[in-house]
Amino acid sequence: MADTGAISRVLRLLSLLGDRAPLSTRDAATGLGLPPSTAHRLLRRLAEGEFATQTEPGAFIPGPELFRISGRLAGQDPYPRIAQPLLEALASRFDETALLAVLERRALRMYVARSAAPPDPMRYVIELNRSVPLVWGALARAMLAFLSADEIAAAIAGCDMPNASGAPLDPDEVQADLAAIRRDLVCVTHAHRTRHSVGIAAPVFDARGAPICSIGLQIPDFRHDPAQMPIIATALREAAAVLAQRLGGAASARAGA
Repeated sequence: MADTGAISRVLRLLSLLGDRAPLSTRDAATGLGLPPSTAHRLLRRLAEGEFATQTEPGAFIPGPELFRISGRLAGQDPYPRIAQPLLEALASRFDETALLAVLERRALRMYVARSAAPPDPMRYVIELNRSVPLVWGALARAMLAFLSADEIAAAIAGCDMPNASGAPLDPDEVQADLAAIRRDLVCVTHAHRTRHSVGIAAPVFDARGAPICSIGLQIPDFRHDPAQMPIIATALREAAAVLAQRLGGAASARAGA
C-alpha cells in the first residue's frame, strides 16, 4: 500500500508539472496534500531522472525525458490524428477556430487536444493539452451532459470558479443546459472560458454510447450570427458522427453508458 501511495503521488506530481509549469514547491505541496519539504524532495527526484528541470530555487518545469515520452505518445493518439481533417474542414467552411476536446472521465476534466485555425487574422490562440474542469464551456458541457447523474453532481460540486465574465456557477442553469444538450446533441455557450466569445460543440461517443471527446467552434462575439447557428450545429453533429464512426464508436448516446 505504501508503494502504491508513492506511485500515486508521483503520477499526480507529473500531472501538476504539465498543467501548472513553472510549478512551485508550495503549489506542489498544496496539490499533493503534503508538507513542502516532502513535495520538494519528490520534485528533486524527478529532476534527477530528467522528468523535471529546476529553473530557480523552488520552481520546476517539465524535463527533457517527460517531453520525450509525451512526444512519442502524442504521435500514437488516434483522436487528434483522425480528427484533424474534420477540424480543418470546419475551420475552412465557417472561417472560425475548430477544436477537439478529450474527456478525462475519472478526473471529471477535459483538455483541448487539437485545433485548426482559419486564415482570418482574427483567430484564437489555443493552449493545448491543459486539463481544465468539466463544467464551463461548450466543449466540456457537450460531454458532461452524457455522464451519470452522480458524475454531473460531483463536477458541479467541485467547481468553485466563475466563468470568464465573472459569473458564478448556477447549478440549476447547468442542469437545464445539460438537459437541452441531451435533446439537441449540441451545446452553445457565451463567454464561459474566453470573454466576448461564443462556443458551440457536439459530443462524440464510443462503442458503448459513452462520451469520449467533443468537437466544436470558438467564435468571436462580433462575428456571431444567431441565424447561422443551426447550420453550424448540423455540421458539428455530422462531424461528430463521422469521427465516432472512424474511432469505432456510436452515433448517439446510450442510457447508462
